[in-house]
Amino acid sequence: QVTFFEHDGFRGRSFTTDKPVGDFSRFGFNDRASSVIVRSGRWELCDDARFGGRCVTLRPCRYRSLSSMGLNDRVSSVRPARPAGPRR
Repeated sequence: QVTFFEHDGFRGRSFTTDKPVGDFSRFGFNDRASSVIVRSGRWELCDDARFGGRCVTLRPCRYRSLSSMGLNDRVSSVRPARPAGPRR
């Protein structure tokens, strides 16, 4: 499960999902997320709809600000990250 917040420090409106979301605009949250809490699993956040553009994978943690990742007010889609394959 992952929860996005409109402002840094987990403030403002929030949006929670435990499923892939290909377009945040359907929920009125496109390019609005500034902080995020990843409660379980690894999640891939992308700056374009349908999991396009630049994507970042986050592990369970509380991320007070997405600015340092270059994703503040830029997240447009999210999905559970694929498991890492075997190392060669």
